[in-house]
Amino acid sequence: MKRAALALIVLSMLRIASTWTTLSATVDEPMHVSAGLQLYTQRVYTYQPENPPLPRLVFALPALLGGMDFDPSRPIDQQLLRVFYSDDRYKTNLVLGRAGNLVFFLIASIAVWLWARRTLSETGGFIATLLFTFQPMVVGHAGLATHDLPATAGVALSLLAFARWLDEQTAKRAMLFGAAFGFAVLCKFSCIGFVPAACLVMYVVRRDFRWRALVPSFFAALLATLLVVWAGYAFTIEPLLAGLRGLAAVNRAGHFGFLFGDVRTTGWWHYFPATVALKSTLASLVLAFCSLSRAKRGISGAPALNEPLPLPVAPEIPRFARDKLIAIEPFAAAIAILLIAMPSHLNIGVRHVLPLYAPLAVAGAAGALAFKRKWIAVALFMWHTGASVIAGRDAFPYFNEAAGRHPERFLLDSNLDWGQDALRLKRVLREKKVDRVGLAVLGWHDWDALGYPPHYALQRDVPSQGWVAVSEHLLGLARGAPWLEGRRYERVGTSIRLYHIE
Repeated sequence: MKRAALALIVLSMLRIASTWTTLSATVDEPMHVSAGLQLYTQRVYTYQPENPPLPRLVFALPALLGGMDFDPSRPIDQQLLRVFYSDDRYKTNLVLGRAGNLVFFLIASIAVWLWARRTLSETGGFIATLLFTFQPMVVGHAGLATHDLPATAGVALSLLAFARWLDEQTAKRAMLFGAAFGFAVLCKFSCIGFVPAACLVMYVVRRDFRWRALVPSFFAALLATLLVVWAGYAFTIEPLLAGLRGLAAVNRAGHFGFLFGDVRTTGWWHYFPATVALKSTLASLVLAFCSLSRAKRGISGAPALNEPLPLPVAPEIPRFARDKLIAIEPFAAAIAILLIAMPSHLNIGVRHVLPLYAPLAVAGAAGALAFKRKWIAVALFMWHTGASVIAGRDAFPYFNEAAGRHPERFLLDSNLDWGQDALRLKRVLREKKVDRVGLAVLGWHDWDALGYPPHYALQRDVPSQGWVAVSEHLLGLARGAPWLEGRRYERVGTSIRLYHIE
């Protein structure tokens, strides 16, 4: 099973790499790569410090070695526009900027496998790896130079380390957890809330309230966390505090979000539950919920009563209770992450709760092992993997069957349109021999450098003739170009409408 799980991880990494030159740079990627290049070349960190530096350093290292440049004399908007066009090697630079995220994908996948194997069984570890590495949201965001997959890696590693610490309350295991938590914080600041909330519910679910045993090693964990975070900021504190203050200000100010046709800046309490429900494979959700409803039937493959328990529960706890703990713990951790995110005003994509897919995969494995009729579990695996394979290179804009043929009616932003289809549009325009096009497409794109035909900026209230291309994001969120309503169009990728106006 170990080799099979490793094969799944490698297969998914190859699939991720296949997207690097298909999808154009998304909205946030130029910022993250530029910030990393600024750190390497200027030793300063002023580009959107609301995100911590570690993932950016990883993204920017291949970019730096490959010759991508950072020019401090450029205004920030010019730097963001030009960074992926260094030396006129756009596709090569996409590969250089995105390759580093494979490191975080590997960390996250191995952590999920180890957690499930240790808690459930060898088979459970394989199933959790399958569910995680074939989840379209995970695969899709692993192919981009953004902080969401690194945050997932940080949370997965932290929860694995916390489970080990609960099993044996030693200073060594406490420090390993603290280091993992510090790593998570350096990946994304949202982990400051996600990891403690998930760990708290794991502790409560285990029904083992030996808090006095945890207190001595707790301070070792706290010290390790602070040291790792401090080291991640080169033993300075002001950039970290500035980033936290900036993130709090952004959350207070809000951001334009879209849900079910409504546009707000203050968000919705049910935004993240809705995005998870629409953008996860339905099979993975069914399996995760089955970890609760079928726990009473026992977990197939769980250790027998006379074998060492994977959880630190007293021997007198009956098999029913132990199986329920195995099933509930990862599911509860995923729900805790969701609950922490729900009050946020930044409702701009399921990617902000991407870390919950790590415990959700372990919960799904527990649900699968609970089935008496194994063919049902096999059918759900096939549904899950089939949906992921069909999504192909459009993994991060994936929607499940509940969204139907028009997911843009439910969600926009980075859920569907993040500026990723500019290269595809270029190819379509070339195939159609288009000699002029009006553009209203999201993203930091240099149309001339990409090789577009003569073009002009499309106006919202000014009807145009000939070929025009418009992003779903701009149509839905900005209510753009009402004169296009009802006209026939061709879909380019998942996010662009191409019209020909007679």
